[in-house]
Amino acid sequence: MIPIRHLAVVALTAALATTAGTAYAAPGPDRFHRQRVTWQACPAGDVPLECARVTVPVDWAAPGGATLTLKVTRHRATGNRLGTLFLNPGGPGASGAAFTATAASRFGQRTRDAYDLVGWDPRGVGESSPLTCPESADAAYREARLPATVRERLTFERVTAAWARACRAASGPLFDHVDTISTVRDLDVLRAVLGETTLSYTGMSYGTRIGIFYADLFPTRVGRMVLDAATDPASDNADFWRGASLAAQRGFDDYLAGCAARPACPLTGLPPAEARTTVGRLLSTPGPAQDYLATVVSSLVKSPGSWPDLDGFLTEALHGDIMPVDLPADVAHHAINCLDLPDHRTAAQVMADDARAAADRPVFGHMMMASTLCPQWPARATGRPHPVTAPGAAPVLVVGTTHDTATPYEWSVSTARRLANGRLLTRDATGHVAYTRNPCVTEAVDTYLVDGLLPPGNTVCRD
Repeated sequence: MIPIRHLAVVALTAALATTAGTAYAAPGPDRFHRQRVTWQACPAGDVPLECARVTVPVDWAAPGGATLTLKVTRHRATGNRLGTLFLNPGGPGASGAAFTATAASRFGQRTRDAYDLVGWDPRGVGESSPLTCPESADAAYREARLPATVRERLTFERVTAAWARACRAASGPLFDHVDTISTVRDLDVLRAVLGETTLSYTGMSYGTRIGIFYADLFPTRVGRMVLDAATDPASDNADFWRGASLAAQRGFDDYLAGCAARPACPLTGLPPAEARTTVGRLLSTPGPAQDYLATVVSSLVKSPGSWPDLDGFLTEALHGDIMPVDLPADVAHHAINCLDLPDHRTAAQVMADDARAAADRPVFGHMMMASTLCPQWPARATGRPHPVTAPGAAPVLVVGTTHDTATPYEWSVSTARRLANGRLLTRDATGHVAYTRNPCVTEAVDTYLVDGLLPPGNTVCRD
């Protein structure tokens, strides 16, 4: 997942839903599913990739209207080919087209041998008609400060809502149609035009949302699907922030517990409660460096491999030696989340939830709960949280890390349990996303993708 300040969960769109857990009506053959794809070489360094464009409608409810093209990349199978494996690395807002080269270098060798790896930039992202904002609006947005009171929250809402309206005007009709269900329908087009009768898919973090909703929408088209670091389709906005801040807090507590073994950790010797309060106050203090500090700390805490870097960063920050950097406003990230996840809370309700989170999770609770943009988003949200069961789908392998630092382990557990044909694989460790980072997990995932064999129930992999 990407910068945590405005991170939100994806929920299912109500416009296409009937009752919770009910599969959507599948579209019949259409010109989008029947189009021909032309590939051209587009190597990424020494990774041999092919690139193509695939056309989809801006509004799936009006497929005869305007269209856009999706940027798609492919890395050919290096051995005995089984088919196509579609990929999404998370976000929302991350480039799946760029991720193909990463997967071609890091995925398990058996999976790379067996599958064409295919990633794409979801609608509104990267090179798939990216949403845009006027520079003047972005500059005003960067001045918004994390609110600590209801009055400050109202000011924050006015500033961020004006920014979102300016982005909507600059981006055009697509702004209202970058929801995840539209992306799921796009993915089914990719499946069809690449000649696959079922979808083999690996999604990570937010990418698990795409997979979960694909299984909900097209259960009989699910092939071998892996969901790593699952999100929870039954969460509403407030539930998500509670879960995400809990995951981040667990990561920080694990970081803190390891300080004694790292001489450079600036929090060594402090009682845990004091250390949490100190860092929480640092991340919540209004000022030009606030966004930068919060984003860097929340990013570095996610992986134990980055903790020495976090030691150095916190040392400088606590001494006031950080030179803040203006971070780009990721409009696609916000737009996707706010379309997917309705949030009708008032400023007072947001701040009441914020106060409870700050008390329970002093490092990240306030930063994450107070900063949501979705109650004021100018495009109508179409999401409706509900459990996904996907009856009739092929087995779905869900991978969860016990101390996941962005999507809590409980979400992977509940996702696997609710799916009619889900299987949970547990990594007992700290960190976000498990595949390629743990040999036991990598072997189990490759075995499922290549051989179709699930790991035994209750399998636990340890770092």
